[in-house]
Amino acid sequence: MAALGCARLRWALRGAGRGLCPHGARAKGAIPAAFPVDKAAEAPGAGPGDRRRLRSLEEIPRLGQLRFLFQLFAQGYALKLHKLQVLYKAKFSPMWISNMGPQMHVNLASAPLVEQVMRQEGKYPVRNDMELWKEHRDLQDLTYGPFTTEGHHWYQLRQALNQRMLKPAEAALYTDAFNEVIDDFMIRLDQLRAESASGNQVSDMAQLFYYFALEAICYILFEKRIGCLERSIPEETVTFVTSIGLMFQNSLYATFLPKWTRSVLPFWKRYLDGWNVIFSFGKKLIDEKVKEVETQLLVAGPDGVQVSGYLHFLLTSGQLSPREAMGSLPELLMAGVDTTSNTLTWALYHLSKHPEIQAALHEEVVGVVPAGQVPQHKDFAHMPLLKAVLKETLRLYPVVPTNSRIVEKETEVDGFLFPKNLIQKYQVVLAPETGEVKSVARIVLVPNKKVGLQFLQRQC
Repeated sequence: MAALGCARLRWALRGAGRGLCPHGARAKGAIPAAFPVDKAAEAPGAGPGDRRRLRSLEEIPRLGQLRFLFQLFAQGYALKLHKLQVLYKAKFSPMWISNMGPQMHVNLASAPLVEQVMRQEGKYPVRNDMELWKEHRDLQDLTYGPFTTEGHHWYQLRQALNQRMLKPAEAALYTDAFNEVIDDFMIRLDQLRAESASGNQVSDMAQLFYYFALEAICYILFEKRIGCLERSIPEETVTFVTSIGLMFQNSLYATFLPKWTRSVLPFWKRYLDGWNVIFSFGKKLIDEKVKEVETQLLVAGPDGVQVSGYLHFLLTSGQLSPREAMGSLPELLMAGVDTTSNTLTWALYHLSKHPEIQAALHEEVVGVVPAGQVPQHKDFAHMPLLKAVLKETLRLYPVVPTNSRIVEKETEVDGFLFPKNLIQKYQVVLAPETGEVKSVARIVLVPNKKVGLQFLQRQC
């Protein structure tokens, strides 16, 4: 459904700015690849299972801990980790070791090497760097959500949350909701253009896409419009958006700084305050839906309850209790907003850089959905170029900030055998100056612990 939303947005945006691209122009190539295939990672004996060429970890280049800390804090890379990883890739690629306290980090700067470890992952994920998130849940007596729970309970929770969400046939249920939000988005877009100095520009499309995505995801998850696309956005909504950025920014400091600094420096309190606002926002929406369901039960009985949307389905079907929904839906909300808005922003950026592809995409979309006709979910199947644009955008700019997997066995990467007592982290980063994407993976050795696998795909 996100793809269908993209289809309609692109159709509408192309109609609004048709003068930028000659009608009928055809694409003669794809959006350029961001980085070449890493041949070193494909050498014989480099993949898992071939033990004939196993090498010693001593062969891996090393980065000094003091230098890393100096770059992190003195040079200001704590909030620019993607740039620091690009520098390391240029110097050490495809593999290097760095240290953080008692932990040894082995960084892999190659997408094929990331694939090698992914193919060796276990069934249940453990997000080892989610301890900070868990601390907040514990302090506030909240249940863990899909990003913070682990093992079999995570599997059961995902089974419940996946229903009416991930399958295309089920996502089609939200077509009308998407189209309603997109109509309001186009109205707001026209307003901003008309109010600009030139009469045809929007000063911050990324922010507008963020508000569009938040409005759409809230409408789907909570069945509630929150005013993101109004001329005057409600103060509560603005505070919620600000708190997400506050939480992420201060979590970086809370991660690297020792715990004794929490009572001295402001970062830990700001981090907790950000989460508190996020969950307070979600709780209000959930409470409103619970009250609505209770009213239906009181008036019409169980047979009279009409399932109207995602949260309604979860609550009335017994898939989640209100307390479990409180722990899960704010995490889903955060996951859906950045992913949608970033993908739309980068897709339109590259389309503006390649007018021939933009024109071909416009021709494809209006050929399937003529101007004035409302797109439906079935239309997307007839738009292969649109699907290719979305997939290429996601390849260049992975949207998931963090993810992790448990690996309960020894792991072989590029001819090196890592024992099962380590935590593995992966990073995919880009160079903003050139638009080039860099794939970086990090492996962290931690004695006497299970193997964990974390993906840190892009720093925002």
